[in-house]
Amino acid sequence: MMEMPSTRRRNQKYLMLDTESVWDPYLKEAYASIDKKNDHPRIGCRKLIAISLWAIEFDFLGRLSTEQLQTWLTTNGQTEADILASAFQSMRKYPDHVLVGHGSIAHDCQIMMLAAMGADLELPRQLQPAEGPRWRDLRHIDIGLALKAGGKTWHHLSELLLRLGLPVGLMIGKADPGVRQTEICWSDLQDHCERDVLFTGLALAALLRLEGQVASTIAGMHVALSEAFLRQRPGAICAPLLRRFADETRAVLIPAEAA
Repeated sequence: MMEMPSTRRRNQKYLMLDTESVWDPYLKEAYASIDKKNDHPRIGCRKLIAISLWAIEFDFLGRLSTEQLQTWLTTNGQTEADILASAFQSMRKYPDHVLVGHGSIAHDCQIMMLAAMGADLELPRQLQPAEGPRWRDLRHIDIGLALKAGGKTWHHLSELLLRLGLPVGLMIGKADPGVRQTEICWSDLQDHCERDVLFTGLALAALLRLEGQVASTIAGMHVALSEAFLRQRPGAICAPLLRRFADETRAVLIPAEAA
């Protein structure tokens, strides 16, 4: 008798990604001297200044486990090539984890690949050419592209999070990474990059639930992700509001579970 394929859910392993970059003055000027008709610099003129990664896993019961949240910054003598090499080394430690970002195919991954060319670095598995649909293959999920699908509308991550019930206050300042023309507030930049990694995880949880990939509820996964983030970053700028969000969500969950 032919054995039927198992319908049991497998563990879901993901690697949340966010990057921050700035316009490089030399590249902007050099490109402008070549293309005088273009009033705006191209994405290739940006250089990485921060990369954050967070490995998470849902087991077949929907229970969450997380690894250490990691961030690399081009401060204290670290160059773009240095932080990229460190990030690639970390990504290779998670070869079976799917890279996840929001708008990452058009932005984060392109900048990382261009930077890798300049630094003569081989790409990790997650950034190698796709083997399936652009928005979702076995290496990479771009949540923004997944929601857009074949349509024309792009949804901001903050729009999605508002629909999921996250408080507005938690996202205040989301569009400002603390980078100014003359200086960078590195602690604010790290906090901003890591908060976006958390937000990406919250959005992923909703997408996985939508597709029937995990057994837990969105609210339950959001509490688990929030608690995991707070354990690692208790001093984050968003920590007080995130604590309130997690507590209020849990308070709603407990009566529902008791019923």
